[in-house]
Amino acid sequence: MNKHSVLLGSLLAAALAINAPEALAFGIGSLTPAIPGLGGGAASSNVSAGDIDAFIKTAQDADAMIASSTDYIFRALADQEAIAKLDAERAAANAIADPKEKQAALDKIKDDEATAAQKALVSDDVQQKLSRMSKKQLTEFGNAAFTFMLGVLKDKQLADGSRALVAGVAANPMLAPRLGALKDAVSSVSSQAVNTAKIGDGLVKLAGAGKIITLPKSASEAPKEVASM
Repeated sequence: MNKHSVLLGSLLAAALAINAPEALAFGIGSLTPAIPGLGGGAASSNVSAGDIDAFIKTAQDADAMIASSTDYIFRALADQEAIAKLDAERAAANAIADPKEKQAALDKIKDDEATAAQKALVSDDVQQKLSRMSKKQLTEFGNAAFTFMLGVLKDKQLADGSRALVAGVAANPMLAPRLGALKDAVSSVSSQAVNTAKIGDGLVKLAGAGKIITLPKSASEAPKEVASM
């Protein structure tokens, strides 16, 4: 197993060892105490509006990477019946008029897709499914795996710096109007943790078996294009 697989594997092993839902992976469990009103976090006088913008943009980018990659992995490995069922549920959710109810339904589908992708990755026939893929399909699958893990690393990077950022914003009256948006971004990063652990462990195992050629070594690498299925 190469160095990046060992690194990512150790991160995911630590995440999967955490059983309580509120104790999130990759250090993300420390985000909630940093939110004002819930305790924790030391203020920093160096926080700027640009820091908030950068945090939110990176969180959005990571979310998009993980979402598109999860969808590809699911569709590449799941059976057609499971794909059709989830597509029907997503269409029904998108037709819901109430915004909050619609978002709740879509969030559940997102979680269900992540769970289905994880199960497909650890299924007994995953190796056979990969062996039946063409060279192009294997490249696209590898791109999805790379981009998924890049999103995971970006979320870890956000988690590592979130405590001081949130506390600094809370301590600066000039930045107070931005606190709501920042808290939403922090919550988004937190919610990714369980789903990324579910899928990431399977991808690291495939990398260790030589089924995926490369995985990212740092959050600064560029994402690879994820194909649509």
